[in-house]
Amino acid sequence: MEARQGDLTCPHCAKQIGKIDSLDTLFDRCALCQCLQFYLSKDFNQTLGCLVVAIGIALVPWTYGLSLPIFALIDWILYKRVPTIVNCYRCGSLFREFDIPKHLKPFSHPLAMQYERFRK
Repeated sequence: MEARQGDLTCPHCAKQIGKIDSLDTLFDRCALCQCLQFYLSKDFNQTLGCLVVAIGIALVPWTYGLSLPIFALIDWILYKRVPTIVNCYRCGSLFREFDIPKHLKPFSHPLAMQYERFRK
């Protein structure tokens, strides 16, 4: 599910699920599953990032390894330019274009393991 300011819509069918009442309390509980835990990530296609690095690796024999730092720099620049999004651990909802509270942290594997059973 994806959330934008004002309404909740499904990214697959574009069906409106509901509305977000208060942006101040939006990240106290997930609007869809009532989960209390969120994490930060970049809104970046991981396949594209891996492809950029793979191209750099593939060019190593012809560039004597100079392609690695160049393509790593390209990947880093892309990563820095992409906005940060908030994700719900339990239902996987993505919250884009919101002011991100300071208390939210990046992804935590141990915490995600607790919610893994809900994501199947």
